[in-house]
Amino acid sequence: MQQTLSRSLFFAAFLLLAATLVGQQRVQLRVPNVVAIGNEIMCVPVIADSFPAIASVQFSVAWDPREVDFVELRYGANPLELNAARVAMPEPDNVVVAFLTDDLTGITLPAGTTIMELCFNGVNASGSTPITFSGFREPEFVQENTITSFPFDTIPGSLNFGPDLATTVLPGDTDNNFQVDHRDLLNIGLLHGRTGPARDDDGTVFFPQQGLRWPGELNSGLNHALADADGNGTVGAGDLATVDNFYTQSMTTAFIPAPDASSVVPEAPQLTIESPELNVGEAATLAVSLGDGNDPFAVGYGLAFTVAFSPDEISSSSISVDFSNSFLGNDLLTIARVNELTPGRLEIALSRKDQINTTTPGGEVCRITFTPENPNTSESYTANLSIIPNAFILADQQSAPILGSTVGLMVMGGTSASEPTWGQDLVLYPNPIGEEQLFLGGNLPALSRIRLLETTGRTVRDLSGDLRQINLRGLPGGTYLLELGAAQGVIYRRVVKL
Repeated sequence: MQQTLSRSLFFAAFLLLAATLVGQQRVQLRVPNVVAIGNEIMCVPVIADSFPAIASVQFSVAWDPREVDFVELRYGANPLELNAARVAMPEPDNVVVAFLTDDLTGITLPAGTTIMELCFNGVNASGSTPITFSGFREPEFVQENTITSFPFDTIPGSLNFGPDLATTVLPGDTDNNFQVDHRDLLNIGLLHGRTGPARDDDGTVFFPQQGLRWPGELNSGLNHALADADGNGTVGAGDLATVDNFYTQSMTTAFIPAPDASSVVPEAPQLTIESPELNVGEAATLAVSLGDGNDPFAVGYGLAFTVAFSPDEISSSSISVDFSNSFLGNDLLTIARVNELTPGRLEIALSRKDQINTTTPGGEVCRITFTPENPNTSESYTANLSIIPNAFILADQQSAPILGSTVGLMVMGGTSASEPTWGQDLVLYPNPIGEEQLFLGGNLPALSRIRLLETTGRTVRDLSGDLRQINLRGLPGGTYLLELGAAQGVIYRRVVKL
């Protein structure tokens, strides 16, 4: 019985010891990879990620004196109560920390605690030095109530500085204009799949971050690192997510809308949008196209443009954009945002990702769905949409010429949407029309009012009598609204003059 009890106690003690060993922590000190744009007063922290009840501390921090000159130590909150008795500099490239706590009571630090900072000036304008836990004293740590060395990990870092090695990245601002908008998608598309040094930040704070330069620059002179918006070392979808997250953020006093990039080159392809008749309160889907689908100048890689509209006439919340049939391809980077800082701007960008121009000579870019409203409760009105090009780029990063356009959309109000039945019998021909007469055919009632309106609402022809022919000679080409009135009601029809 006694022998069995002894064995049980021994086994329990063994389990307790094993559990203690399994749960035992390690000291972990690290130095991050610090990047500095300048070369003066650059400070590198020594960080404790694990520091459990340590009563005896000894370690060295070393650097390359050919690259940097030591300036000073900064203790900050000084969690280890460091002073001249606990810190020494026995060699010009070494700082040593060595001490026992006064009462041999261990010190425990929260993860991520900065123990101290070492500050340097660069020997040259640009340079790099490793920062290691080596030199005069090897690392050694002892916990309280013990006399044996405690296990540890020391993780070295580096200091990289100067314009040859470092650059500043504002997360999401890939074109370095100090703000984030749809155009920032284009550089992500141009460099999609490229890799380089990752940054310590993850791109979740809109503030200038310092990182290592990447090998390679865009034709604009911008380093490839600027396209790595999320700082993970790879240009990809995560960077577009950062652009979307910081959309319209600016480091200047005010956000500046993207300017019109229309070209004066005669052969430049034109961005256009369909112009069917619309009804108030009914969703409409309109295709935006570049060129006529057979335009060699419309072959490209990435595109950014703005659709300007009246927020009183089109509900921003009703807008959606579909890129599934884009001539640029199927596997695209895309963004479509209504700019909340400048009402009435739908900003759109799309780009390929393979560094190869599309072989399709233009065509449909996207489809925009929206619901027109009737702010003035009129029978009908013209909603003007302007397509403003902001950029058209090729895979070799060159800009290509492009033009925009403006269209007036005929929007039928509540009374127009339920027009009189005789409107179903009306036939207009020819339409589109040149300089010939416009004929009104069908079983029509006696007409008491015939007016031709510009898309702005201005009357250009006001005719009297029950006519069946209308003379449009001398009118400039464009889209007009024909108003026909009778005792049974009023109808409107769109007429295109060539």
